[in-house]
Amino acid sequence: MPTLVHLADERESSNIKTNGIKIGKRMKGVFCMPVMQNFYVSHQWLRELKRFGGNTFVGVYFKVDSSEKVFAGKFNEPHRHIELGEAIKEILSIEDPLGYELIICRKIEAKEIHKIRSLPQTIGWRYKPGSNGKKPCGCDYCQSGKIKAKSIREKYEPKEKDLQYDEILSKLQTEKNESDLEVLLWAIRKKKRSADPMELLFLMDMKSITIDRELAISLKKFRHKNTKTILLKLLDKSDDNTREYAADSFLQLYGQEAEKMFIDTKDFAIQTALTDWRAKQ
Repeated sequence: MPTLVHLADERESSNIKTNGIKIGKRMKGVFCMPVMQNFYVSHQWLRELKRFGGNTFVGVYFKVDSSEKVFAGKFNEPHRHIELGEAIKEILSIEDPLGYELIICRKIEAKEIHKIRSLPQTIGWRYKPGSNGKKPCGCDYCQSGKIKAKSIREKYEPKEKDLQYDEILSKLQTEKNESDLEVLLWAIRKKKRSADPMELLFLMDMKSITIDRELAISLKKFRHKNTKTILLKLLDKSDDNTREYAADSFLQLYGQEAEKMFIDTKDFAIQTALTDWRAKQ
């Protein structure tokens, strides 16, 4: 049974040890790498992850069956949905495994975790493999949510004017690429909106779990009577993360009204959102 390593913020260690590794917001699954003889390759993502925040990262080591299906590939290339054992063989056989990642589309249970250990904090690459000595891209997408992002943008790229809501909506209606749709939804939630979110309802017709999740997160920015209608539709989705994000948006928008609505629910995803919301009050 292969051992995998997931890199996590040290502050989450106790919670992970007790509750396992949950799929984070805006994440498609649990990201990990197999533990191999090459320590650098197994832990290559550490420095890159630190650009998004967190002073110290630890390795969370867990075991899953080699027949478990994972999404495997380099971060900037299409991923294949294959068995873990096949993915590990591929990593070991390719000439340059830097940038490779595995994604498991489920929570890792606490009982599957073998150990959590400290790691050297200087291991791995930043921005992209082989980028040492090259200037980073300063665009909003590449620098979103990262440490020193503002100074990098100002140094390497002129500041661009934010798209107006009507422009974003127009692009959403014509864009077919899922990654570009994610970026547009991220742009929507940069500020509070008074527009009617029913204009975004067509996104649910795409039957995309990723877009459903992004929509559920984005709706918390809409102060409109129809926001509740779409959130209720998302609460009926089969994907656990979509329901959790929809419940979180519902709670942030409607507070105690939403709390009363969810208090007797048996849905674990909604219970998780309710617990997190109460902890912040």
